[in-house]
Amino acid sequence: MKKLALSKKVGWPILIFLVFLDAFITFMRGGKEGNPLWKPSVEQFGPNTLWFLAVLVLVLFYFVVKYLGIYLNKYEKYSQGEEIILTNFVIAFATYDLYILFALPYIGFLGTRSHYAIIPVLIVPVLIYNIWREYR
Repeated sequence: MKKLALSKKVGWPILIFLVFLDAFITFMRGGKEGNPLWKPSVEQFGPNTLWFLAVLVLVLFYFVVKYLGIYLNKYEKYSQGEEIILTNFVIAFATYDLYILFALPYIGFLGTRSHYAIIPVLIVPVLIYNIWREYR
């Protein structure tokens, strides 16, 4: 069978780097968090909270990858269930980090003030990957 997803040994370090890169970018921009989920914590406890939140996100991602990986293995009959979910997270987070590094300063959140406006931007590369994977 062809390998159509990142291995766990490659995917997890990349995802860890991307999550902490996001926290670093926010920290370097004065700790002004745009994510409405984290904004109250950062405003109350300061920008150093971002490092704790990054660890919390990684723990959450770990359990989601495990649970959905088991689901894909058992019910969808994919032998690489965890790797597929992990690859999806890596693609989505890489897209997000690239967006906030290079596009956000110029076009904002696609013309709105809502952080959620970039969700379609994150979904498109993940969909392309999954269509490619299904095709292969």
